[in-house]
Amino acid sequence: MSLERVTLFDARSSLFFFFGIIALAFISLSFEYYQYREFKTFEDREIEAKVINHYVKTKNDKTYSVLKLRFKGKTLYTLGNKNLKNLRGRTLLLRIWTQKIDFLDYIKGFYIYSYILHVKPELAKSERLSRYIASQHKESLLQELYGALFSATPVGLDLREKLSASGTAHLLAISGFHLGVLTSLILLLLTLPYRFFQERYFPYRHRRRDLFIVTALLMLGYLLFLGWVPSLLRAFVMMIIGYILYERHMKVISMQTLAITTLFLLALWPSLLFSLGFWLSISGVFYIFLFLKYFDTLSAWKMGLGIACWVYLMMLPLSLYLFESFSLVHPLSIVWSLLFFPFYIGSLLLHVIGFGGVFDGILLAMFDKIESRNVSISLSVLLLHVSISLLAIVSKRALGILLFLAISIVVFAIYQVA
Repeated sequence: MSLERVTLFDARSSLFFFFGIIALAFISLSFEYYQYREFKTFEDREIEAKVINHYVKTKNDKTYSVLKLRFKGKTLYTLGNKNLKNLRGRTLLLRIWTQKIDFLDYIKGFYIYSYILHVKPELAKSERLSRYIASQHKESLLQELYGALFSATPVGLDLREKLSASGTAHLLAISGFHLGVLTSLILLLLTLPYRFFQERYFPYRHRRRDLFIVTALLMLGYLLFLGWVPSLLRAFVMMIIGYILYERHMKVISMQTLAITTLFLLALWPSLLFSLGFWLSISGVFYIFLFLKYFDTLSAWKMGLGIACWVYLMMLPLSLYLFESFSLVHPLSIVWSLLFFPFYIGSLLLHVIGFGGVFDGILLAMFDKIESRNVSISLSVLLLHVSISLLAIVSKRALGILLFLAISIVVFAIYQVA
């Protein structure tokens, strides 16, 4: 007979948590405002910023470079000459003008007028990894694909459209899916050596706890290496919170855990409120937990297949509203999700030994067959989907209505492109 895991909060502790989150949010916003005032001390100033992405854009018959920059954890955008060489991964010394930036802009990211004073020759470590990966592929499309998969490199418009049309964009956006694969691989590699040494030299140690600490430190290093990707940050913090709850015999897989993670992250990093990747990551976990709430007694293989199908159906309305792209192969993303684990591990190992191009022919053939069409849903339909989703937390009848609505949207999308 197993003991049932207890929930985290009673009425009193919920109140303490609520006020604790408010206090943390107040401290974070106060610090943000202090930094904003420092940023605005002078109308023009010099800063060092890292180039996260660099692409050429044409608008109103004008062609120019767009630079996405990272400065003290903030996202900035600036424009440059169209003939600028690729600066991604470089650190720039810029003269900027700050008079038009308000506090909300400062938190969520903003365009800024600038002049490049100097380009440092050193490449960021993440860019070196991206270029090493790219060197194993001839096609630029696949260079971008694997760069996004392993080093969170932004993708171009062509690849982004193909990923949206095929329903595989979520597989490239580094998040909890990738964190789960990597932690599983690390634990697999460390468990046997640790057990060998533990049995001989330190049998008193807590094996599970030690392995988790090592894994968490490695994942923290990966997170810092990639530059605090919002979806990966969400997954990492949720992993830490989940383990703490598990150690205290509290329920881990619950909407309460997701709510704690979300509120804590928003209180600590208010800029996440404006991050699309963060909210899509939260949505994916929400629907997984919603499925497990009602179908947690299924066998392992039924659980895996059920989650893949369920998350696809539930996330499709968000995808159609945001990206407005669909194709007849889009539903096959369920299959790609199931095959992702062996593909990710295999590709990772092949890139480590320098043979990352093994699957290039297959991937190019798959992308060539994708013919996307513009398919979208209205904001009212999306809001209806979200409202019923929240109601389904407490109502199984709402869950049935939600499933019917999601299937109807799939049929609508297929009809539009058939």
